[in-house]
Amino acid sequence: MNKIQFVVLLRNLRVLFILIISIIFIIGISNAAKSDNYYNSPHSLSGFYIGGLGQYNYADAKFTWDGDVILDQASHNWGVSGVMGYGWRWGSFYLGPEAYFSYANISNVLAETVDPVTALSIDREYGAGINLLIGFTGFEEQMLFYGLVGGGATDFSGNIVAGGESLKGSIWYPVLSLGAGMDWSVSDSVAVRIQGKHTFYYDASEQIFSSDTKNSYDLDTTTFSIGFIWRPWN
Repeated sequence: MNKIQFVVLLRNLRVLFILIISIIFIIGISNAAKSDNYYNSPHSLSGFYIGGLGQYNYADAKFTWDGDVILDQASHNWGVSGVMGYGWRWGSFYLGPEAYFSYANISNVLAETVDPVTALSIDREYGAGINLLIGFTGFEEQMLFYGLVGGGATDFSGNIVAGGESLKGSIWYPVLSLGAGMDWSVSDSVAVRIQGKHTFYYDASEQIFSSDTKNSYDLDTTTFSIGFIWRPWN
């Protein structure tokens, strides 16, 4: 399997993953609407929690200078994230806010000189924000299926040399995330989490570099995560 085939496979797999989770989520919401009693599950699916996740990140990056695409690059890397949140249950319906902090070194570097750009590097490492999780429980209250929408910020640092002029910048840039996942209780206070999330960035270059440069930098990332959620007071 060559690199192009691998990239296409990854794109198809992430679409399939989101589609399957979305179907399960819609069915679960319909079932949750039939119950209006609030209770805490005997398993680890409500209340305060903290957690840690390992991440696989797939990133699409495109950099344009004066109308010409000089970098169109996909990258794959690993990362970690921590979460802290609180969830409420009404019957099988679940709702809860969640704060997150993540680290993943996503780097884009120009491989060949494209006149007038002779050097380009943009790095993204840290991210933080808040997600809202909406979902339902099932399988005898041992599993939580959820969708999420989130907002936050991520750091970018960049360096570009064009026409003999060097520009550098570093910012925190606002982002929007959409995703889905599930928590599977393995004890009264511990759950295994599996999650997929897509994060949208739009033309961060105008903030990284000076506003009078004729460039654009667009980046999308898809993250697959697995880890543990711990509710210490369950």
